[in-house]
Amino acid sequence: MKEIANYIINMLPYVLIFIPIYLLVRYITIKKKINWYHEIAMFIFFAFLVGLFSQALVSNGVNEINLIPLKIFYETYIEVFKNNNFAYFLISFLGNIIMFIPIGFFIPLLINISNKKVILIGFSISFLIEIIQLFLERGTDIDDLILNTFGVFIGLLIYKTLLKRKNKFILKFR
Repeated sequence: MKEIANYIINMLPYVLIFIPIYLLVRYITIKKKINWYHEIAMFIFFAFLVGLFSQALVSNGVNEINLIPLKIFYETYIEVFKNNNFAYFLISFLGNIIMFIPIGFFIPLLINISNKKVILIGFSISFLIEIIQLFLERGTDIDDLILNTFGVFIGLLIYKTLLKRKNKFILKFR
């Protein structure tokens, strides 16, 4: 849990710098009546993206490249069951899924878009991060791309479930 708290603390300066910039840009660009549901959701989504990119692109001293799909399952097994390192499972496995759930949720919440395009956008964001990490002291991993895209899919499922149950409320965000 300490590692997760460190990620959040490390994100804060970037998000705090983002807030006045976002508010200024929105103030300048909004020309019509404001849908506050949409504006608040959009602010949360972009603040999330700033936090995500701030941590995904910060050097961590690792220059490894993994192009072997699903190697994460073996590594997680070794770390959790042989080395008693449950934090590895939380950060490397679940973390890669959880941190992309908001992308799968917020994109269809904010714009009318097909499921395929939501998945493609989420995949593209993850792919962009992995490509940029090639040029940084940061590990690049095909499994991150797979787990991140799975997270987008879960976010999309959450959105679809809420849309079925709370349609009128969800549609207020568009």
